[in-house]
Amino acid sequence: MGGMPIWVVDCKRSKPALWSRHARRVLTDSLHGPAFVAFLRDLQRRIGEPPFLAVTDERALLTISEHRKELEKLYRFRLPAHETVLMLHDKARFHESSRLHGWPVPNGTIVRTLSDMPGIAALRPPMIVKPADKRHFHAGRAPRLITAASCADAIAAAEKLLPQVGELLVQETVEGPDDNIFFCLFYRGRDRQTLGMFTGRKLASTPRGTGSTAFCTAAANKELERATIGILDQVNYSGFGGIEYKRDAGSGRFLIIEPTVGRTDWQEEVATLAGVNIPLIAYRHELDLRPLPDKAVDSRMVWQSSWIERVSRTARSIPPRSIVVDGYWRREDPLPACVHYPHDAACGVKLHLRPWITVLHRKFGAAVSRRLSVGRE
Repeated sequence: MGGMPIWVVDCKRSKPALWSRHARRVLTDSLHGPAFVAFLRDLQRRIGEPPFLAVTDERALLTISEHRKELEKLYRFRLPAHETVLMLHDKARFHESSRLHGWPVPNGTIVRTLSDMPGIAALRPPMIVKPADKRHFHAGRAPRLITAASCADAIAAAEKLLPQVGELLVQETVEGPDDNIFFCLFYRGRDRQTLGMFTGRKLASTPRGTGSTAFCTAAANKELERATIGILDQVNYSGFGGIEYKRDAGSGRFLIIEPTVGRTDWQEEVATLAGVNIPLIAYRHELDLRPLPDKAVDSRMVWQSSWIERVSRTARSIPPRSIVVDGYWRREDPLPACVHYPHDAACGVKLHLRPWITVLHRKFGAAVSRRLSVGRE
């Protein structure tokens, strides 16, 4: 909608963004590591000029940050210092920095060895146990998080998870429903200028209580914007990012759930739908084009991650008179949805079949359950 020429890079043809008629499809074997750097080097030669790089993948971001000296000669992008990237990416390091700077975070303890386990007993259940480095989750080596209803459950989960990931963060759960979760999205340009600040609110998550955004909308909140800018100033932040907060139902305080560093967020499109097109704002800033005129934020817009979520939840969390826009379906650009939804529906069916597969496995043996599990990811 802003007239940008767009290349979309991914590893699998099944990724829906690759099928948009607004973008050129570019496939690569890997989105991280030295092979990805070599790919980016070759892609820039094919394009023939330094393109603006908008990162959407966490592991790609870490590779780009690590190799920034070379890639800054080939691409336009902004990132905070590499040490800041690592601090904001790593849950344990971010927790330590939050305590040092006085940023509001849930009570928690870092577990690096078995001798750190007693610190869990000092926390108030229920709790969440998370790998400090999310790359373990992305690589399929560990769950994203484990919920624990008691100290004993949290210690048991930590003892099981620690050998797999090497470092954990155990935090008290922030009480309250999913619609107590807010997020600030932004781009920071030259001279620490904050561009395109947008505050949104989750309406529902998948799974409930601990999952990714299912529905969200605009939610102006000056308190959170001031707090976010204060944190960004302290760490001399540059580039894309976001901070997610949750209002504690007991104290009423906003506590930081997690930051997003160097990339666009999962629910970033809600800002564009509401009138704050952060990627376009960043693109025009970095190419020294005239800034976009300010627009009033349209608070009626609701972004949904999936029509399947809409059907399963009966839309009770969506305010009246909202304009709901799907994350994949556009009448004028239908192929991303046509690619995504058959795959999404198949995964949903497999998810519901898993308990039955377990029962069949116990009753009839591995052969039957294995046949039902073919293709399960």
